[in-house]
Amino acid sequence: MNVPSERYQVEIVDTGYCRSLISCQAACPAHTNSQGYVNAIARGAYEEGYIIARQPNPFASICGRVCASPCERACRRGKIDAPITIRTLKRFLCEHYGAEARSHLPLFGEEERKAGIARLNGKPPYNAQTVESFSQLASGGKKGVDQGSSSVAIIGAGPTGLTAAHDLALLGHKVTVFEAADDAGGMALLGIPEYRLPRDVLKLEIGEILDLGVALKVNRRLGVDFSLASLREEGFGAILIAIGAYKDKWLNIEGTGLNGVLAAVDFLTHVKLGSRLNLGNKVAVIGGDGARRPARQKEADEVAADSTLMTVFDAARQALRSGVSEVHVFYRGTMAEMRASQSQEELDGALEEGIILHTDVIPNRIIGSNGKVTGFETLASRAQYDEKGQPAPVPVAGSESIIECSAVILAIGQESDLSFIRPKDNVAFSDQGAILTDTDTLATTAPGIFAGGDAIRGPRTVIDAVAGGHRAARAIDNYLRGVTLKTVSQEWLTPVPLEDLPSQYNLNIPRLNPPRLPLDRRSGGSEVEGVFDEASAREQAQRCLKCHIQTVFNGDLCILCGGCVDVCPQSCYKMVRLDRLEGDERLEVIVEARYGIPLSEFRKGGEVLSQGTAMIKDETRCVRCGLCAKRCPTGAITMEAFHFEEELHYGESAEESLETVDSKQ
Repeated sequence: MNVPSERYQVEIVDTGYCRSLISCQAACPAHTNSQGYVNAIARGAYEEGYIIARQPNPFASICGRVCASPCERACRRGKIDAPITIRTLKRFLCEHYGAEARSHLPLFGEEERKAGIARLNGKPPYNAQTVESFSQLASGGKKGVDQGSSSVAIIGAGPTGLTAAHDLALLGHKVTVFEAADDAGGMALLGIPEYRLPRDVLKLEIGEILDLGVALKVNRRLGVDFSLASLREEGFGAILIAIGAYKDKWLNIEGTGLNGVLAAVDFLTHVKLGSRLNLGNKVAVIGGDGARRPARQKEADEVAADSTLMTVFDAARQALRSGVSEVHVFYRGTMAEMRASQSQEELDGALEEGIILHTDVIPNRIIGSNGKVTGFETLASRAQYDEKGQPAPVPVAGSESIIECSAVILAIGQESDLSFIRPKDNVAFSDQGAILTDTDTLATTAPGIFAGGDAIRGPRTVIDAVAGGHRAARAIDNYLRGVTLKTVSQEWLTPVPLEDLPSQYNLNIPRLNPPRLPLDRRSGGSEVEGVFDEASAREQAQRCLKCHIQTVFNGDLCILCGGCVDVCPQSCYKMVRLDRLEGDERLEVIVEARYGIPLSEFRKGGEVLSQGTAMIKDETRCVRCGLCAKRCPTGAITMEAFHFEEELHYGESAEESLETVDSKQ
């Protein structure tokens, strides 16, 4: 017998595998059921879609405009042609039902408040009920909390602090948020330009959080107007430090003290507050990985780098709107690295507006005359990696290049100003200078004091900040109740009629980007990106591959005819002998349970080799067309939707397990 030598690494399909296939939801830090609201749009069920989008995210309207969209990077449609326009479709829903909509779906309208009911409190559709969802948090609040001993102080009214306030209020706690600025919003308010995020949208969404009973105290700076000790004396049962990373990092090169050198966040903040800065005619923006983190924090480093790149382009595009005629961006990485980041939309917008980009360069010095900036010198860089595989570009000798400019904006990263923490507070710091917290509970070394967001992980995107707020709220709720808030999960499959599967027509629909303001009208704070009309939104939503639908095989009915292999337009399937499979111990268990002999016996050759055949599938190719199920003569293949729900349950003590899983078939 001529046995092929190729071997196949396979995964066993279980609930975890099915959840991972919904890649958009798995990639979202807040676990938003993106495919759920996208498919609701395709059906014209806009209110349902908004509820799905809003359930885990109190800043759905903001994210519809400025989210870094990790869901789109993970979208399987992107492996075929281009990902679904998930973020823009979220904005479409929020324009209909969000904080900015005339037909606004309120969290608690007056009558609903009296009745103790809100539409978001209703049970959301499957896969939208997660531990972060509004309805689950509200149900947790009905358990009852001693209000006298459950007051929480949150320091910082940015997305992390306000998300935590939102969740804790729903869970039944009395929350007070302290903010150093004269308004809430944090970096979303002060660091994101008006042309990307209108201030009124932010204020409306924050207003909904305050409507839950959250108290806001502005112009209150920690370390000046109050201290951690004074908050304890006021009787707060828990304190969350959720300050943002407002402090710009400075570049250690010659000339940074010259007049005309600005820091990016400081520049953006001044513009947002109405200041008019004279930058001259030509500006250089220095961006890139000015502050690399340890290799063990690779994922955190990538998120921080994405956040920094967004700041680079925000500063560059804002400089154009401040009257500058020419803006140059200098980046020490490659164009490929930049396009692989979550800042690709900002990059495209910058290039569209005429910003000149220089990659593979290293800042060398800022040149000046009479104390004022006149130019900027760079060195070409050569790609190199350190012993841990981290990029470590090195300068090319003799490659100096000078560009004349009237101002230089530094956008190499940010950090939190933690100078307010005193030794008597008993809050320790990590080796990197961040607040030291427990990985699971976010508790600091001081009892009752927690930290989250930028204060412990550096600058983040808005959706990462939202996820951090959720996490902090659950940790504080556990601490105040003295019990563990557990996650109980249920999963099951339901048959899908073949006529409900994506059609071949959907594969022919190209990605459509949202409309943009014409270049000659992009000035001041005019919002650049528009929203889809209804026809465009529904057509774009129909591009979804419905990754929650699974191909289910019944081995008892299969006659090994190969019809499914032949009919598949994407070449997803292979029929292979068992001795060619590689996998973990679950594969061993399944094979022995079905055939009565260990998998190792199939690898010894002989007659037993011909008795076992496996159908394997490449999920990256599948478009859920269902042709395999239609072709199967015995009904061995069915298309079934995977569903899951998460519920919050309180344990008897804080020592109980954090998570239990109960699968429902």
